[in-house]
Amino acid sequence: MRRRPTSVASETVNESEHNTRESARGEDASSWNPGDDPSSSVPAVPASTLEDLSPPAVDRIRLFLAESTVHGGARPGDVADLYTSQEIMADDDATAYLDRRFVHGEVPTDWRDLQDRLSMAHFDGPPTVSAEALLARVQSMETRARVPRSIFDDPDEDELDEEDRGTRLEDRDPNLADLAEDARRAIEHFIVSEVLCYGIAPYRVMQLREERRVAGDERSLQYLDLPFELGDRPADWDRLRDLALMLHAD
Repeated sequence: MRRRPTSVASETVNESEHNTRESARGEDASSWNPGDDPSSSVPAVPASTLEDLSPPAVDRIRLFLAESTVHGGARPGDVADLYTSQEIMADDDATAYLDRRFVHGEVPTDWRDLQDRLSMAHFDGPPTVSAEALLARVQSMETRARVPRSIFDDPDEDELDEEDRGTRLEDRDPNLADLAEDARRAIEHFIVSEVLCYGIAPYRVMQLREERRVAGDERSLQYLDLPFELGDRPADWDRLRDLALMLHAD
């Protein structure tokens, strides 16, 4: 049986089609960069905050944080109960918000702010308090902070009170509650930072003392002398430090 000859035109068309396909493949391959990420062109979705969640979910999270503060931390079972609560399961954004904290290890800013306010309220309040009472106290403080000042309020009275808080106490050692607001916050931040950062460089102590000296705040310097000059940490210093240690260990 004789083999049928292939026409020159057919061979030319097949070869041309083959070259065209190879060229297309080459162009596609040369235009692709291994570092290219197809998803990089997708705009990032902003992470949810408490304000984005449903009111029942927000209330449940706030209660969880209050209970953690009162009990000195949260157990794994407490976290599981939070995830499986009806308020959280009904809100997908709430689950994603909790995942940032417990799955990805991120602490949302509003989570940290609420935790700090609860810790300070618990520190300044009675030693035995329920989570509901602690949360109510923080909510009351937040409400008062949002109330505008009356036109009949005398701002000079507040200024005089702050000036008085900068003078030395002669009859006893000062505590945090005796200090001016900015000094108290600066020292509390220093105490908590010492725990979170596993210690503070000596220059930070000198910096803190210099800031209070420049401000003419003799009372806060008197307070700082207790741990750094006399070697006697105030009781409220230790209480705040212990509370920060418990929260950090959680």
